[in-house]
Amino acid sequence: MNGLEMAAHLRSNGYVVTSQAALDGSEARAALRAFMQREREYRERFLQSAYGSGFDGYSYYGQEDSSHQAEDDLISTFVTSEFYGVERYPAELQAFLRTGWKEVLEAVRALEVELIAGLGIAGLAAFYREHVGHMMSHNYYPPIEQFRTAAAGNTRLSAHPDVSMFTVFPFGIDRELELEAPDGAGARAWRTVDASDSILIYPGYLMEMWTEGAIRAMNHRVRLGADRRAERCSFSVFSLPFPGRRFEMPGRGAMSSEAYFEAYGALF
Repeated sequence: MNGLEMAAHLRSNGYVVTSQAALDGSEARAALRAFMQREREYRERFLQSAYGSGFDGYSYYGQEDSSHQAEDDLISTFVTSEFYGVERYPAELQAFLRTGWKEVLEAVRALEVELIAGLGIAGLAAFYREHVGHMMSHNYYPPIEQFRTAAAGNTRLSAHPDVSMFTVFPFGIDRELELEAPDGAGARAWRTVDASDSILIYPGYLMEMWTEGAIRAMNHRVRLGADRRAERCSFSVFSLPFPGRRFEMPGRGAMSSEAYFEAYGALF
């Protein structure tokens, strides 16, 4: 599937399950589980408040001030990015960040550059090249039986768009992901995406803002599974502006990265 084919799928379906095989995510999964097995006091040394910009850091179920998940989402996450040195992150994640993360970035960038070329949107390639970096959300979903109530909408992860230009699942698609995609009749409906060993990509709010709504951010959620004892891990890579940048946003004029992050936060 080339860039033009991916662009056509994105415009018609709202997302693309690419023909590219998923990368091996075993190192990242082992690192996330190792971190989650540490005591709570240790994990909370790496809260988002310990980082100065963007969305980096640890968030957990019940946290009221996370910028990355809702308080009642049945999930814990750790966001890492290009914006900080490896030494700023927990020891459990550092081996992956020094090795596997480089392979992930290379694959994601190549995929995004090809898709951007296929979309043919004026100025988008230059903006991506000059201002866009990447972060990864390491997502751990404990067994549902550990919780008394579900997240909003009777979900495991409540519905939301991402802050990204694109969100990419480099290790493939886990079970229970649902996307609010076009239904072919001019409306949008929730669609369960089958688990797959291919890379998935969809647009986020940065793409919606840049195209002034022509390409909508993908609203998505994770449904409650039938197996209440099953845990779930997923990893998604977000393309978003480097902190501290200034750029021109179509229809809005000059904008800073921080103003964009605030605009995204105002959606919730």
